[in-house]
Amino acid sequence: MVEPALTQIFMTNGEQQDTLVILKPDAFWRGLDRQIEARLRALGLRVVAERTLAGAANLPVEKWREFYFPSIGDRPPCWDGTSKYMAHGPVKVIRLRGAGAIQKVRQAVGATRPWQADKGTIRGDFWPGATEANTPYRLKFQQPGDDQFLFNLIHASDSDASFEREIQFFDGLHTAG
Repeated sequence: MVEPALTQIFMTNGEQQDTLVILKPDAFWRGLDRQIEARLRALGLRVVAERTLAGAANLPVEKWREFYFPSIGDRPPCWDGTSKYMAHGPVKVIRLRGAGAIQKVRQAVGATRPWQADKGTIRGDFWPGATEANTPYRLKFQQPGDDQFLFNLIHASDSDASFEREIQFFDGLHTAG
């Protein structure tokens, strides 16, 4: 994880930092993808590469499991549901670059648990509540024993190390300059 002092150095020295953002399926299902993208673009970061993945172009369930294992860990219901949900798609993967990119994006996105996200953040403004969030899709992806299944619209790298690991899953984005 990037230490706060390092983040300050990135920001004050103007050094470039990359981050990965993934618009999740619920952003598309609810027609919020363009609004969310507009908020991200308003941060003033450069879009290095982007790609929408749907159908056969999306990662398979097994790859999404590998992607999410470090953050979810060995909690099979949550891991299974999240992997199926992401593989169902569509998703949009965006690589952004700029001074303090990780911190800027994380602040714009808001807390991982949308009910804890501040108003004015993507999750704080667009999450309608646990029952309302994607009701038609919830039963398809929520697994037995996973009463905390989240549709939280967006993923954003939380550190330089996370970015370096995550970008490797997406051909063409990890070599973009």
